Amino acid sequence: MYPNYDWTCYDGEMSNGTLCQTDNATFTVWSQGNVPGGVKTTIKNTIKNQFGPTDLTVSFQSSGTYTGDAETDLINQSGALPSDTIGITWCDDAVTSKKCDQHYVRYNSSVAEVGPINGSDVCHETGHSVGLTHGRDANPRVGNTDSRLGCMSINDVYSLGSNNRRNINSVY
Repeated sequence: MYPNYDWTCYDGEMSNGTLCQTDNATFTVWSQGNVPGGVKTTIKNTIKNQFGPTDLTVSFQSSGTYTGDAETDLINQSGALPSDTIGITWCDDAVTSKKCDQHYVRYNSSVAEVGPINGSDVCHETGHSVGLTHGRDANPRVGNTDSRLGCMSINDVYSLGSNNRRNINSVY
């Protein structure tokens, strides 16, 4: 988990985003209108069930706030991505070298290419927005299929797992 990961958080874009932690334990979430209804339900249920039991205070907003002191922490969207990419997370508003005020997640809109977005995908991308990493980026480094990674592994795992919950709770 970041900050054991040594990248510097900065304002990025989908093509060059960085891994950061959300800026505080109040974790607000919104899904843009281009996210299909079934995916919105998967996003809400997964975040509520996986991240809600951590020290994060999760809430879902009826609209996104894009500027100011109380930006929505996680904006979900659907759109075109490479055919081998299910989703991508990036920081839009870095507030320190480790913290980000607003992350975006884009989910691949082509079900034909990646299949339907599921709870494992949502858990994984949301995990990046709170600082969780892939195994190859973790400290200590582990394989990307290591069971301790929970949904951050490259396998379809639908749970954060106890290790990731401990990591989140130790930061927030």
